[in-house]
Amino acid sequence: MNLQIDTLLKILFLISLFAVLFLLKYLFHIVYAKIRGKYGEKRIAWLLKRLPDEYTIFNDVYITKGGGSVQIDHVVLSPYGIFVIETKNLSGWIYGGERAVEWTQNLYGRKFKILNPLNQNYSHVKALESLFGFPNQFFIPIVVFSSRASLKGHYPNHIIIYKKNLLKTIRKYHDVVLADEILEGAINKLSYSSFKTRETSSNHIRHVKNTIRIKKSRIRQGRCPDCGGSLVYRNGKYGSFYGCSNYPKCRYTLEKPQ
Repeated sequence: MNLQIDTLLKILFLISLFAVLFLLKYLFHIVYAKIRGKYGEKRIAWLLKRLPDEYTIFNDVYITKGGGSVQIDHVVLSPYGIFVIETKNLSGWIYGGERAVEWTQNLYGRKFKILNPLNQNYSHVKALESLFGFPNQFFIPIVVFSSRASLKGHYPNHIIIYKKNLLKTIRKYHDVVLADEILEGAINKLSYSSFKTRETSSNHIRHVKNTIRIKKSRIRQGRCPDCGGSLVYRNGKYGSFYGCSNYPKCRYTLEKPQ
């Protein structure tokens, strides 16, 4: 009888130990991802300081949008346009559909889900459009990846670059599109509208998670996650996919599962 009790206690101990180790591993992954992301943003912020004085830089920007908020890694305002920069300090293979809710990071055979940076930056641009009242052509969205990442997708309509090419990409734009007084007004507006508190950060994270949950639910129901329209099977230049029935008003697409 005592032997059975000892064996049962050992089994319970091992189960508890594995549970604790799994929880610690999960928490480490979350904390490490957060630290890695912030470190990547700091490096880009340092890099942007090398731009001339005619560029005004905002880092880690929070602005309200609808019932929630958006967090933008970097906004660079200049006479040549407004650069909206999303930073991804990741390693491994990175791939995903242009309008997919999530992309995949393949790191040494292990796969992790990340938010689609193109969708993220699209929402950032829309929030800034609403704040400034400027048309879309004044904004240049850029997604920046670490040199340790290897991008496997094909995104001809977007600017996706490695960190080493960031300043060169920004300097390619040299035609003046914003007059001095308009640019100064935009700088002042962003200065007064941008805010960050611990509560704001927590609310933003909850808002993002809830948005992802809603979008995934719509896709499972055969509905467009952006506008709620029907997903229609189509054939295109790069293969089969599902597109929104409200095209061209809504341009959401979903790659056909293999």
